[in-house]
Amino acid sequence: MAVEDFAWENDQGVLTLLNDSDTRACVFLVTESAAEDAPGLCAVHEDRPEGCRHYPFVLNDNDVAVLDEGCPFPEAFGRPGPEEAAALLNLEERMLRGG
Repeated sequence: MAVEDFAWENDQGVLTLLNDSDTRACVFLVTESAAEDAPGLCAVHEDRPEGCRHYPFVLNDNDVAVLDEGCPFPEAFGRPGPEEAAALLNLEERMLRGG
């Protein structure tokens, strides 16, 4: 699969996963519905990108690890700890360096 089929690159060279135009979900989520609670399976779960492995924890504008506001099941997760913050900061640094 070509990178352009599942991601776009911003001005800093950081890749972001695309969403399916019909379901509005990640292009790798196998689902037939656009509903937030629609059933589905990740088609690349074993090989998913590192950012997906840390989700629903993301970095905010101040590089602090937080629970993504778009997470449909926030009650299923605690607050991100120092391990998540360090992993996300490391990932961000590697992405900005291009590797």
